[in-house]
Amino acid sequence: MKLLIFITYISLLLLTSLNAEDKKVDVLLEKVQEAQTKEEKNILISQLKLELAKINKKAREESNAIINAKKKIPSKLFNNIK
Repeated sequence: MKLLIFITYISLLLLTSLNAEDKKVDVLLEKVQEAQTKEEKNILISQLKLELAKINKKAREESNAIINAKKKIPSKLFNNIK
């Protein structure tokens, strides 16, 4: 039961944080499209790459945490000795 609550908490946290980070990415994409010079576009693209790398790293760490938590779940049910 605690594991289910933990997984639910992690997924809700992931959804809310990714939504906020997606807004940053969207803003950067709009700035890239509106950029006038090639140098400005390159700077904005490098910032966009950094933001996407942060999102990817965070998602990878959270997915690894969920996988490790699932490994701790027993695969067989316990037999009650009577």
